[in-house]
Amino acid sequence: MVKHLIVNPEEVRRSSTTDIGKIVANSYSGNLAGEIADGKISNEEALLMYRDMVIIREFETMLDQVKKMGSYQGLEYDHKGPAHLSIGQEAAAVGQSFLLGATDHIFGSHRSHGEFLAKGLSAIHKLSGDELGEIIEGSLDGEIWKALEGEASEDQKEKGEEFLLFGLLAEIFGRATGFNRGLGGSMHAFFLPFGTYPNNAIVGGSADIAVGSSMFMRLQRDSGIAVANIGDASSGCGPVWEAMNFATMGQLWNLWPEPYQGGLPVIFSFMNNFYGMGGQT
Repeated sequence: MVKHLIVNPEEVRRSSTTDIGKIVANSYSGNLAGEIADGKISNEEALLMYRDMVIIREFETMLDQVKKMGSYQGLEYDHKGPAHLSIGQEAAAVGQSFLLGATDHIFGSHRSHGEFLAKGLSAIHKLSGDELGEIIEGSLDGEIWKALEGEASEDQKEKGEEFLLFGLLAEIFGRATGFNRGLGGSMHAFFLPFGTYPNNAIVGGSADIAVGSSMFMRLQRDSGIAVANIGDASSGCGPVWEAMNFATMGQLWNLWPEPYQGGLPVIFSFMNNFYGMGGQT
């Protein structure tokens, strides 16, 4: 509750104009060659990001074929569960995760396989070999690793990628060797060591949860951030606006003591694929 509130009728009824300035859209006009020439990204980083995008595209293409045709490259499988794909959104997912730390938090939607993989791949790139080895061999009492042992690559980073792909796919297929023992499935998968927190099947549902996560970081004086990956149609959902309001409310500046003052460390990432539930947005 507000500690102290005085309402001055002369002040609140005074005529005024609010100038919110210009809201710019589609202002970026650069290209990859220019980014490399300016030193903002290296050739190696650009190729790594492209590789991550290709991995995500092939993963989703595989799921699409399994769901529609019951097989992928000659391997048959009858998948009864959902397959909400993110084909075409790979660049947004990889670009976002490229700058996130391994322990930053992302929260997704029902269409977040790509974001899950992008964040996992980014964490694998950033973690040391020893850190990665502990995660691979220690998760779920080593059960995921036991399923891969003997088939996995000798290279630690490649082993991490195989672990990520296997764990997510097994989860989508409802298997006990999935990251959540098959109980999360396609729309609720998560793997905390890579910073991928639970996805949410409710449209816009991750917005409020990401704000709570960012508040936790602020109170713990953690330097990390949280990202809410939500769709364009979620902008029509009240809780999303409540989350954005909460993350920037004046009390965070006016009532909170230092070093906790200021807006919360959260990003609302709207993936605009031009479609919402029931029609085109």
